[in-house]
Order: sequence, then C-alpha cells, then structure tokens
Amino acid sequence: MKFVFFNIPTSGHVNPALALTAGLVEAGHEVITYLTPGYRDKVLATGSAFRAYPEDVVNDEYFSAVARRFNPPRLATILLDSARELLPQLRTDLEREQPAAVLYDSMCPWGRLAARAVSLPAVTSMTLLDLGLPQLIKSGFAGEALRLLIQNAPWMGRLFRAMWRLRRTHGLPVAPFPKVLNWAGDLTLVYTARRFWPRSDGLGDEYVFVGPPIRPRPDQSGFPFERLDPERSLLYVSLGTVFNDNPDFFRQCIAAFGQREMQVVMALGEQVQAADLGTIPDNIIVWPYVPQLEILPQTSLFITHGGMNSVHEGLYHDVPLLLVPQQVEQGLVAVRVAEMGAGLVLHDGRATAAQLRAASNQVLNEPGYRASAAELGAALRATGGVPRAVAAMETFVGRR
Repeated sequence: MKFVFFNIPTSGHVNPALALTAGLVEAGHEVITYLTPGYRDKVLATGSAFRAYPEDVVNDEYFSAVARRFNPPRLATILLDSARELLPQLRTDLEREQPAAVLYDSMCPWGRLAARAVSLPAVTSMTLLDLGLPQLIKSGFAGEALRLLIQNAPWMGRLFRAMWRLRRTHGLPVAPFPKVLNWAGDLTLVYTARRFWPRSDGLGDEYVFVGPPIRPRPDQSGFPFERLDPERSLLYVSLGTVFNDNPDFFRQCIAAFGQREMQVVMALGEQVQAADLGTIPDNIIVWPYVPQLEILPQTSLFITHGGMNSVHEGLYHDVPLLLVPQQVEQGLVAVRVAEMGAGLVLHDGRATAAQLRAASNQVLNEPGYRASAAELGAALRATGGVPRAVAAMETFVGRR
C-alpha cells in the first residue's frame, strides 16, 4: 500500500513520524513524506520518498518561529492560511499518487483537509495530549492562559476570517478552535498508553494507543560518552527543542547540582551557549544536543520541560521526572505525570537552585516516584509501539 504523510517541521512531531514511517516501509509499504528541506536526510533514511513544501509557505523555520510565542489563536490562523495556500497543489498530488490513505500530524490541518478534498481516508499521527479545563487549572498556567486569551483576543477575529476564507476558497469544513490544533482523523494513532490519557474510556475504536515509537535515531551530536561515569548516578536536564531559550534556568541547575557526587548532563539546544552559563563544574556536561534515547537508560532523574515526547521517552525507560514546564501545553502534560505519581512539578518555569535541589531530592529519595514511573513504563512498553501502529493502519485501510 501507498501512504502520503504530511508533517510540520519541528522535532517533537517529526521524530515519532520517522519511527512510524520506517515501520511502514519495513512492512513493505510505500510512503511519501511532505516536509521541509532540513528534514530531507532523516526522511530518506527511513526509506520514504521526500517532497518539499513550497518554501514561501512552509520552510524550516516555519514552526519554531510561530510556536516560540505561545499564542494558540495566532498559530491556528497561520496553519489555516497555510492550508488554504497549499491545498491546490496537495489535492493535485493526491489525485496523481492515489494513496491508500493520507497520514498527517494532528497539528497539520492541510493533511486532514487534503484527504477530505479527494475523499481519502485520513490517519492522524497524534503527538499531543487532549487535556481539558481541569488539567489546565491544576497545571498552574490557568492565569497565564487567561491573560494570553485576553491579550491575543484580536487573533480570534483573524482566526474566524481564516476559517471563512478557507471554506469559501475550497468548500471544506474546518474543525472548531482549539480542536483544529489537534485534529483527529478517521483513525488516530496516539503515542501514549490508554491509562495516561484522561477520559480515555469515552474514546471509540478509532483511537489506537500505540505508545511512544521508540527506535534508534542517528546520532550526529558528537556527545562525549567517554566522560560518563557508570559509578555515579546520572541526572539529565533538557528543555526540548523549541521553548529552551532560558539561560537562567540552566544557571540555576548548575548552582543546584554543581560539585555534587552525582553526574549531570544538560542539553542546551541551539539558543543558549555554554559560554553564557559561567564556570561549568567538573561533574556537569553541557552539550547543544544530547542523544536522549541513549542517555535515558543510564539516568536516575530526568529534569524536563514536560514535552510529550520527552515525558514518554523518560517513562518508557522507567525514569522518574522533575517537570519544569515552560508553557501551557507542557504544564498540562506535567500535571498528568504528577497525577500518575511518576514525577513532581515545579510550576515556575524559572525555578531557583534551592527549589530544584529540594524537589530533585524528594523525587530521588521517595521510592514511590520511581515505582510509579516503572509502572507507567511497563504500560507504555506493552502498547505495541510501531508494529501495532502499522497493523492498525493495515486493518483500517483493509476495511475501507
């Protein structure tokens, strides 16, 4: 069977898709992936064909530039305007390729709309949790969310105009806000365990919980593995790939954990330089990019921003979490981890050294956190991963 996969250019959405794509190709299927040139080599390495979006519509900086300022109405508006511009070409491409189904990231509305335009079944790659108001209140970000809603009210008008223009131009219905930012398809592959998803009992068979697609990723980071000391416990710190421009947070980590018995690995990302952080103690390794899947099996505690992929990769390896969310969506995921007993949340995204030290000691010294993380890890590993996702797609397309 042939599948066309539409994605958005950001690592948190691309990495799970690459694992799924590789699984489809290994199962004998043909995949054509639409992304931006910066991801070409990674896509081709899976065995998928690569197609680039028009650079004047979606380029390598598209998502990071839009998402760094958390403004959901603005993001939805830009995504829908992009969909309106892309749809004529995508519709022509789908009519030419005649795939068995369209795969699309849940934050990629042009994938859902293109499938509908040519009456093809649509399968969602869902990398986000669908969390509601109770989790928002518990997250500690409710006040910020209300402030942002008021501050960004003008964008709601622009969003409605974008929906109207899209319907007028292409005659296609659009999901309401905010569902358009996490748009489910005819079949939705969810990268978590059912027990981790709030209110999962109300979901039908069209939602298939496949867990995190854990597969080796090519490592070109040059990370100095030889500096790791297997005799010392390891603490791993990362704020992900988008909302990581927080040098003060990394300085506080250095103040909290420097010159201690444990070893610390900090992934800085591209926006913070090691030179910005002052003197680095001998027990701390700072690196722009850290091969996370190789580090986590050796990790005693993962200090994370609460991104969906990072959280699930940590739990998959039975690692308890200290969560320091940097924006609302991460706060919602963090609260869910805390509800499940697998971690502790510091609601202030700029936590102090004293807070970080106290919270890390609590998670490390109370065995309940590690036990809950291990329980969730077992649930995630039991979901079936990529093979189950591939089988679900084959069954779904066969029925159609």
